Amino acid sequence: MVTVYFVRHCAAQGNVDGKFQGRIDCDITDLGRKQLDLLAVRLRNVPFAAVYTSPLVRARKTAEAVLRYHEGVPLYIEPGLIEIDLGKIDGMDWHEFPNIYPEAADAWYHHPWDFKAPDGESMKDVWDRVWGAVHEIIEKENEPGREKTLCLVTHGCALRNYLCRAKGLPIERFDEVPLTDNTGICKVRYDDAGVPEVLVVGDASHLTPELSVAKMMGWGAKKA
Repeated sequence: MVTVYFVRHCAAQGNVDGKFQGRIDCDITDLGRKQLDLLAVRLRNVPFAAVYTSPLVRARKTAEAVLRYHEGVPLYIEPGLIEIDLGKIDGMDWHEFPNIYPEAADAWYHHPWDFKAPDGESMKDVWDRVWGAVHEIIEKENEPGREKTLCLVTHGCALRNYLCRAKGLPIERFDEVPLTDNTGICKVRYDDAGVPEVLVVGDASHLTPELSVAKMMGWGAKKA
């Protein structure tokens, strides 16, 4: 049995500047560093066997914070956990998006399962990629009869796709999965047959209100 703590990365520059942030490799902010201090304390007593992270800076620094109070726990870079490739939208201001790419914006905000980034990934691409990456990790790490705990650090859109599928929902019900705040935690348990059970979604109780980017920015459920 494998229990997985999924952690969304801490606040990076694009999150607080109101810009789309897919593969663009923004550094974390001072707010993000404060979030990481609280996250590190929150997870200090969880017996992680390994931590896997997206290769982007904001995720890697979050993974390093997860391990701040752990010794000897391996950290692996997993490209399959990376955020959606937003192509020409990456780095664009949120308010500019509907004016420049109205059709893509309509899909993103109203039927995201149909979204395809100009010169980037579709939502279905992310749905399949992240699911496959997580299951490869579970197959590698699972030892029948033994309980093991992992941490996987990823991104907002990637995590929503994974959770939707782990809940047994079709991609057309993507909107039913809320966006997790920066450094928010989701928890999923896999049995020895590789079947997931979603236990926790979007727990950011370690954050004080002034450190919640979701509250500060007034994010809805459709921002990546």
